[in-house]
This record gives sequence, structure tokens and C-alpha cells, in this order.
Amino acid sequence: MSSLTAAQRNAVNQFIAATGATSRSAATFLRTNAWNVERAVDDYYDSGTVAPPKKESKALVEIFEKYKDPEEPSTIGIDGTINYIQDLGVALEDPVVLALAYKLEAPTMGQFTKQQFIKGWQSMNADTIPKMKKAVESLSADLANDPAFFKEVYKYTFAFVRPQGQRVLPLDTAVEYWKLLLEDKFPNQEFFGKWIAFVTEEHKKAVPKDTWNMLLDFVVNVLGSEDGLDTYDAEGAWPSIFDEFVAYLRR
Repeated sequence: MSSLTAAQRNAVNQFIAATGATSRSAATFLRTNAWNVERAVDDYYDSGTVAPPKKESKALVEIFEKYKDPEEPSTIGIDGTINYIQDLGVALEDPVVLALAYKLEAPTMGQFTKQQFIKGWQSMNADTIPKMKKAVESLSADLANDPAFFKEVYKYTFAFVRPQGQRVLPLDTAVEYWKLLLEDKFPNQEFFGKWIAFVTEEHKKAVPKDTWNMLLDFVVNVLGSEDGLDTYDAEGAWPSIFDEFVAYLRR
């Protein structure tokens, strides 16, 4: 698995969670099906190769029980999450916390469900705190070095931090997480500072999902390109906020 990209490893983990197959079988069926998880799972069952499902790890259940919410025993709540993240030796404001939430399919901030917690850690072959610490180190490296994995985590963050019942992200929340995730993705501090000044002083609107998702593409493919703003196509499929920002930069 070490030669696979983060996106491919994620596909392997999804396949294993769905079928209980070995990682080798998962990789074989996924390669045959161009890394499409749904097609690969169908192919696996059609082939007659059926592996017994993984048993729930007793060690992981015990770890979950240590941190679970006493009033909602099927979840780890905010207090348990804080204690758990600290026991992993990770600062709460470290971006790897978002990567971990993504891997464990956390539904919202400060919450892990028992089923996804156990399934996620089983897929990463970690059933002790020391093993989990090593897995978190690997996630941190993937976040820094694998653009595809970073993009998955970045896109996941929108729904993860969005207030329940809302379709958009409050601007102050978006700015907070852009500073956490995207500041060092901009080609320089000046561009990042101008983006923050633009959205807070001129645009002043909550952030919809398409703006959130496409900002990363804008930073990488426009600002980070050799020709910079000259590559920006105002007739392209960019949300209007990017037209406004480019005009703002060109003043």
C-alpha cells in the first residue's frame, strides 16, 4: 500500500469497510475497475470472492468507551473529543485534526460516532493509542505532501464546520479555516492578505459551498500558475466572487 496515493489508499479503505476483504484483494479489484469503489465492490461480489466481515475490535471498543459521552453512549462528544485529541498528542488547532475527522467520517465538530470510529481505525490498522499516534503522523504527512488528499480534506471541512441547518458557512468561520488550511497554499502572503481583506471588507457575505471548493482551484491553478492572473478566464465556470476578486487585484 505504500506505493499508492492517498486517494487510492482511501479507496482501498472504503472497499475493505464495505467487503471485509484484504488490502491486497481490495487493491486488485480497484485497479481492475479504475479505482471506482462502487464498481469494484460490485465486481468483487459478482466474482464469488466473499471474505468474512471484520469483527469489531475489542481494543477499539475499549478506547471508544473511555471517551464516550455518558449521555449519548454511541458517540464521543465535545469533551471526550478534546481529551482524545490531546491524548493523541495533537494540538486542537492542528490541521491534521480535520484529516482525522475526515478519515473517521465525523459528522460534525466535536463528535465521533462509535461505528465510524471503530471502522475508521480498523481501516488504518490502529487499535492502540501509540498506533493511532503513528497513523496521525502519516495523515499529517499526507496532508502536507499529497495534493489529492489535501483537496479531499479541504472539501470535507466545509460540511464539517458548517452550522447545522445552514447551507452556507459564516464568513468569520470561513476566514478562520482558510487561515488554518490555505494560508500557505497561496503563492505569497500578500495575495492571501488581499483575499482576506476583500472578503471581509468588500464582499462581506457568507460563503457557499462552490466558493469554498473552488477557492483551492483558484489558488493553485490561477494564482499559483506561472502566468498568474493572466490565466484567469472570466468566461469560465468560476463563481462571480472570483471575477470580483480579480478586478479587485487589478485596481
